[in-house]
Amino acid sequence: MPRVYVGNLAESVTRDDLRALFSKIGKVGGALVITDKVTGRSRGFGFVEMIEVDDAINAAVYFSGTELEGRKLQVDQYRPQESSGNKFRGERKRRAPMKRSTSNGTASA
Repeated sequence: MPRVYVGNLAESVTRDDLRALFSKIGKVGGALVITDKVTGRSRGFGFVEMIEVDDAINAAVYFSGTELEGRKLQVDQYRPQESSGNKFRGERKRRAPMKRSTSNGTASA
């Protein structure tokens, strides 16, 4: 199912609100509002899964800039993050140990 990214959501917008809005264009497979893990509050964006590809394209065009609960929506076709090559999370270059000075002013390794 094609996904549509929905950004600039008001904190009060729920997945049911998104489902109701996007069902005006076509059949909605599901809706999700991304929330903060700690506070449970909306992070201001979400995703809507449309059943048909054409409906997803039309929704992105039709709803982009539409106002919902006082905020203009940013709606785009969902694009997964592109891989960043050989970088893996947490990978760091090792640094050479720093030389420390002793109390008499000479350097030691």
